Amino acid sequence: KVPSTIRDLAAPDFVVTGYVPDVTPYFTGCRVSIAPLRYGAGVKGKVNLAMSYGVPVVATPAAVEGMHLADGYDVLVADHPQAFADAIVRAYTDEATWKRLSQGGVDNIRRHFSRDAAKRSLARVLGLA
Repeated sequence: KVPSTIRDLAAPDFVVTGYVPDVTPYFTGCRVSIAPLRYGAGVKGKVNLAMSYGVPVVATPAAVEGMHLADGYDVLVADHPQAFADAIVRAYTDEATWKRLSQGGVDNIRRHFSRDAAKRSLARVLGLA
């Protein structure tokens, strides 16, 4: 149930959907995901979800805090509005950057946030590894 103040922002190039039961079509159909978070703690699901689909992420420092991400390899990080906009354009238009971020994000998910990574952590905690 999207509030009318948000729904009114919709435009041909800015879709306001509200709840969607399956995000797959959105992530497989987009080129860059942005996470302009000003605050937050812990792992950001929205960042990991985009990276799990191979979608490069442009984020603020708060959005990537504690997530084992390297700026320029796994993600592009920018804090100021112009730098953030420039990073979005770079991720969108520079094919080499796009490919590096896409692969780096997928690799990061595999190393730190996959089922196998969780199994390894649990085995360590339980003294089984």
